[in-house]
Amino acid sequence: MLKRFIVGVACTAGVVWLLTPPKLAGYRNAVPRPPNETITSFDVIVDPVEPIPIPPKDVIRLPNNMLCPQWAQLATDTGWQEEDLEMLDHIMHRESRCYTAVHYSEDPNGGSYGLLQINAYWCKPSKWYPNGYLQAFGILKSCEELFYPRINLLSARLIWLYSDGKHGNGWLPWQT
Repeated sequence: MLKRFIVGVACTAGVVWLLTPPKLAGYRNAVPRPPNETITSFDVIVDPVEPIPIPPKDVIRLPNNMLCPQWAQLATDTGWQEEDLEMLDHIMHRESRCYTAVHYSEDPNGGSYGLLQINAYWCKPSKWYPNGYLQAFGILKSCEELFYPRINLLSARLIWLYSDGKHGNGWLPWQT
């Protein structure tokens, strides 16, 4: 037991010695000052700064108990309305648990991508959109771009608007 203790202390001392930088000959801790330099104290005068109020239009009122609050600001930046945030949060949590890199390949039409699990139907060529629906609006070039949160939320908003205009319910594409 004593032998282990002595070996442990010796090892620790060796490690400390290795980690200590070498000191140059004539090394002094204090920085020498020129003979004509003196230390003087001075008062710093700082003008008080008033906080800048945030205009009410920039304030987002988050629903209580959001499960994916980290995406709320980006959602409003991409066109989602404040009153849609609660349902959007619910769907985002249900579909991807708020993770961006989720791909569910078992969904039809090539799987679903990203935060809101947007089906590849929306970004694959079709009879009506030869390059893809989302490509026709210039949102993306390939389905893999749906892994980017901004593109996913923007695409979801466009799909929501399409569904709302055509069927009167923007949430239909996420209906289970």
